[in-house]
Amino acid sequence: MNRCSRNNSNRRGITRVDVIVVLGLGLLLFLLFAPAVRSARRPARKLQCLNNMRNVALAMQNYASSQSGKLPFLSSVKAIKNSAEEEGDFIEGWPVTLLPALDSTTLLKAIRKNAVIKSGQATIGDGERVWLDVFTCPEDGDSHRNSGGLSYVVNSGFISRSLYHGDPDRKHIPGSLAWIGEPGDDQAIAVHVSTGVFWQQNEAFGPSLEYISTGDGSSTTLMVTENLQAGNWYDTDTAKISFGFPVENSNGKVPLGVGQTFESEERPLNTEFKEGTLMTAKGQDWRVNAGLKAQPGTLPRPSSNHAGGVNVIMCDGSGRFLNQNIDPFVYLKLLTANGIPYGEGELQQSSY
Repeated sequence: MNRCSRNNSNRRGITRVDVIVVLGLGLLLFLLFAPAVRSARRPARKLQCLNNMRNVALAMQNYASSQSGKLPFLSSVKAIKNSAEEEGDFIEGWPVTLLPALDSTTLLKAIRKNAVIKSGQATIGDGERVWLDVFTCPEDGDSHRNSGGLSYVVNSGFISRSLYHGDPDRKHIPGSLAWIGEPGDDQAIAVHVSTGVFWQQNEAFGPSLEYISTGDGSSTTLMVTENLQAGNWYDTDTAKISFGFPVENSNGKVPLGVGQTFESEERPLNTEFKEGTLMTAKGQDWRVNAGLKAQPGTLPRPSSNHAGGVNVIMCDGSGRFLNQNIDPFVYLKLLTANGIPYGEGELQQSSY
């Protein structure tokens, strides 16, 4: 009995020092392995992002199939009536237009039913400004799992510099820039629509897959990319739901000639002429991953938190990774839907 009592009296409990040591070791292991765990998850998040974008592109194609090949406008006006029998004009951006093709018809009905209507103008109610997984990249911390979050934008071609950082009045329509003739005339429209895919609602031109396929080709024309500075999926501003290339102009007329960005009336979209200023001009905010700290909705160019570039979807639905160091001339050729007839050189697919 005395021996057992002596052995029991020599046993030690867990001391405060032991607890501190164990916690310290745990913290050390966490600091050592946490970066590796995060790094291992990044490829999976990048793939999930690309899959979301593929679903958006598939919805675009399904929408076009139901509309005789026509793609949605950047935004369009729809006359609606809410549950209070109030009537008004609702401006919906391309993400809202695609909701039925993304199996979200119920949400679209709720948006129209619960719309807030004042002076004939309808806006989306707070209850419908939800997070939709398909519109966000898991690497985009400002949008993923946040109400109204949007990580993906569509190709709106060459944009007037005055509209590049914000177009709340939706003035980005075909022919608003003129390399040939006057803004708004047939020549201006023909050149302008060749520079991109999506436009604000207008009567002059409706984007279509057929136009792209018979132009530069759907496999070499950008449709969707990422933008950390995108707005919300219910926005309608060109700078918040699309991406493009800003063009200097005076009252819509693009200057031509030596020393300017573009060449001549005969080859207005040839950006590679000998003395062009595309690479030397100040403020290359249109480059991939430029200005990552810009304010939301102010910089419509491709950007992401993926290392080295962005995910993109071409107009044929194929997904690729666009390197942030891509040659700018190659990037502009990927942007244009039908630039070759206007002086743009043919694209070598191996270039990107």
